[in-house]
Amino acid sequence: MAASPDTVQQAQAEALDLEGLERSAQEQAVDLPMGTGLEEGLQTLLEKGGHLLGGSLGRAVRSGVLLLVTAALCGLTREVQESMGQSGGLDAAALTAALAITAVAVSDVRSMVGLGRQALSGMDQFSQVLLPTMAAAAAAGGAPGTAAARQLATVLFSDLLLTAIDKALLPMVYAYVAASAAHAALGNDGLKRLAALLKWGVTTALTAILLVFVGYLTVSGAIAGTADAMALRAAKMTISGMVPVVGGILSDAAGTILAGAGILRGTVGVFGLLAVLAICLGPFLELGIHYLVYKLAAALAATVSGGSASSLIDSIGGAFGLVLGMTGSGALLLLVSVVSAISMTAGG
Repeated sequence: MAASPDTVQQAQAEALDLEGLERSAQEQAVDLPMGTGLEEGLQTLLEKGGHLLGGSLGRAVRSGVLLLVTAALCGLTREVQESMGQSGGLDAAALTAALAITAVAVSDVRSMVGLGRQALSGMDQFSQVLLPTMAAAAAAGGAPGTAAARQLATVLFSDLLLTAIDKALLPMVYAYVAASAAHAALGNDGLKRLAALLKWGVTTALTAILLVFVGYLTVSGAIAGTADAMALRAAKMTISGMVPVVGGILSDAAGTILAGAGILRGTVGVFGLLAVLAICLGPFLELGIHYLVYKLAAALAATVSGGSASSLIDSIGGAFGLVLGMTGSGALLLLVSVVSAISMTAGG
């Protein structure tokens, strides 16, 4: 007698330790129960984002106002300097503006980089539980080769991305801010080019890692998926044709188990998607709002101060954009892997 889908799903849920997966999500401050539907989960995240929005916007606007006041005072200092006929040598007004703006923004830079690190660390810890669970669910659904290939690719590129961010890209962001501040203070064109090179290096590295990951996932998934489907069809035909009397029943039971595993895979996948989004929600809001406010402050600062002050504020905002890109890259890597696992189908 074929096992019922509910019995199969319950047994597989216990075997995959879905309660452990839910606990892992809760450790990362994800308050979503297992089995939450996609629409319901997204609605919950939108409500949480609405609650966080006010605080994030308030902090960013406060920093923006301080930057504008600082830029205005530095612009006034420049006008006084020019009216007194002081020129030549080191531009004291530009140096003062660069130091003052950097002093105002340094706490934001440290805080935003810390948020990016926190989000990446949270996703890494959660993925250590999520990815094996997704792979086991996919293997139970009749796609062991695909599951192994995709988990291997995600773990490999996750480690590569996190290592690159921690050891190289975040230090490059700090160097980018320092070079931008030095250029604003000294007006050296070489420092401006160095800052641009550092920014290009960060964006290029992130793009390259993601492109290679998606390409590898696509190729390995297509190859493994075809092999899995063929193996499944062969197994079902063998069971049905070679086992006397009960071969058809066993074949149907296998189909029932695989159908139950497919449903379970979707449940785990949706929970994984929502959990990753929940981990990123707070840092994304903080980084995104600070990025936009700094860009707006840079535009307004250009009307009340010299170009160096406006350029520095804009560059610091660009640094927030780089950290946002790193966080988004980590999230995208996991989301692509989860969506890919959900979409896997085994022929039957």
